Formats: sequence, structure tokens, C-alpha cells
Amino acid sequence: MLLARIISLVFHPLFMPSAGLLLLFNSGTYLEFLTFNQKKAIFLILLTGTAIMPLTIIPVLLFQRKISSIRMENSHERVLPLAITVIFYGFTWYMLNRLNAPGLITVYSITAGIAVLLCTVISMKWRISLHMTALGALSGMVLAISMRFNINLLLYLSVIFLISGAAGWARLSLKAHTPAQIYLGFGGGLALAFFMMYYF
Repeated sequence: MLLARIISLVFHPLFMPSAGLLLLFNSGTYLEFLTFNQKKAIFLILLTGTAIMPLTIIPVLLFQRKISSIRMENSHERVLPLAITVIFYGFTWYMLNRLNAPGLITVYSITAGIAVLLCTVISMKWRISLHMTALGALSGMVLAISMRFNINLLLYLSVIFLISGAAGWARLSLKAHTPAQIYLGFGGGLALAFFMMYYF
């Protein structure tokens, strides 16, 4: 189904950390006081480590026949790409620390890395939805920031919930996941991000 494929591509989990960072920059917290150059440097580091670098390994894994397709329909095929992605996320956190990025940003990057690590472990036995885990984490982050700093982010949260619903429908329509994999992915991502972003 074309619409479902478009939704799955536009809201791919690799793009969600960068989208979340843009939300953080415009969330009404102290991060808004960063200069444009500071924001640009942080964004480029995070975009490179959480999206561009993970994407570059896909052709290599395809060429080496470690994965059969870019969709990685078999849960076991996802383990190696996810494990490599965890390393890239760790590198991102290291670079942000070297840049002396604000604490909220470094915790955010750690949270993303933990989410991918947990998905890696789960994928050894079960095909959890990476799309819904990423969107759940985005929801949890916005909810935590809203409560922690007493900021009204209801509009952001509403939009993310709508997108999450559309993405969940898309993944089910493509028969990529079962309802349980959708719900647990979203709920797990939300719980993890809320805990990390609220308490740390």
C-alpha cells in the first residue's frame, strides 16, 4: 500500500532523534538561549551519528549479504545493523560531551542509545516495532519536558500522537508487525524516554 509505505519512510526511526532535537530547541526550555551556531553544531553531530552514519552501513551489509533487503523483515537480520547503530549513538554522545553540550542534550542522546540497545536485545527473539519505539520515545520526551519545566507542549504532543497513530496503522497495513509489537514498542519507548528525561 503506497500511503503506508510513504508514512513508514517519512517517519522512519532513524529520523526521529533529529526531529526530537529540533523540538527540544523550540520547547521553551533554556536550550532556546543557545546561539544559532551552537544549535547547528549540536544538530549536525546528532544527525550524522544517528541517521547518516547508520544509513551508510545498509549498502555494505546488503553487499556482504548480512541482510536480505533494506526492510530486514526477519528479526534476526536486524540485530547486526542495530548493534552497529548503538556504536554510532555512543559516538554521538561522546562527541556531544566533547562539545560541552547542555545536560538535557546529552541525556537525550543517551536515551536514544539505550532505546536502540534494548531494541537490539529484543530483536534477538522478537520483532518489536522500531518505528513505534522511536515515536513513543519522542512522546515520552515531550511529556517529560512539559512536566519537568512546567511548559505547555500539548500541541507538540497531540501532533506526535496523531503521527504515531498513522505510523501504527501503516506498519499494520504493511503486515510488518503485530498489534502487540506496535503497542509494546510505543509504550516501551514512551516509558524509557519519560523516565530518563524527567529524572535525569
